[in-house]
Amino acid sequence: MAVAELQEMDTTQEEPELLMRQYKETGSLELRNQLVMHYSYIAKTVAVKMSSTYHKYATVEEMVNHGAIALIDSLERYDPDQGVKFSTYAYTKVRGAIIDYVRKQDWLPRRVRQTDILITKAEEQLTNELGRTPTREEMAARLEMPLAKYDKCVFEMSGESMYSFEALLSTPVQMNHFKLQEDELGPEEQMDEQELRQELAKAIDSLGEQERTVLSLYYYENLTMREIGQVMGVSEQRIGQINRKLIRKLRERMTDYMKG
Repeated sequence: MAVAELQEMDTTQEEPELLMRQYKETGSLELRNQLVMHYSYIAKTVAVKMSSTYHKYATVEEMVNHGAIALIDSLERYDPDQGVKFSTYAYTKVRGAIIDYVRKQDWLPRRVRQTDILITKAEEQLTNELGRTPTREEMAARLEMPLAKYDKCVFEMSGESMYSFEALLSTPVQMNHFKLQEDELGPEEQMDEQELRQELAKAIDSLGEQERTVLSLYYYENLTMREIGQVMGVSEQRIGQINRKLIRKLRERMTDYMKG
């Protein structure tokens, strides 16, 4: 089949895999544009789903634009012979590109960022030395700071302004003002979404009981850390500490998944 004939065909009626191989063989700009149009739902879907979490740092339009750029780059880099569906490959690349873009929006004060690095390093060292999670008192002593100051630092790093941004990197979030119509949800997208949900469910199952409780109350029931502390009978600072740890665990697990 000639390239010119392929260019006239509706991508939704032609096998995307065939168009992909034709594009890889010919480098045709027209074929690339057809593929971009066919898979454009990925950039739109990822941006819409992430808007509830990232709306303070980027608009949906900005995320779609950066997702589209990542989609085109994915077409260039994709190798059909590797045995991975392009939709799955592009989905993770687009999601990662949007996350990288939002991270560059200087949303985190330098002081808090530096403190986070110090506390994380001290916690890792003490955990290795003690063979268990260090207490607040042990952490404060290692960092040579008053306990009240340590609690304040942990709370700053755990508040909504910081970690709700990075929370659940790959979580399928509820869509408020930007709902997709049912006929826009293709079978490939549904399969990608199901795979992400399954991986996130495994990550959540690996959390401790307290961590799962905080996750549910904070991110799904929308309680404040003060309210969660009252429910669980602990301080607001303690909830912040639990929140910080559970987000780090989930972020590491989902980042590993996204990287393949």
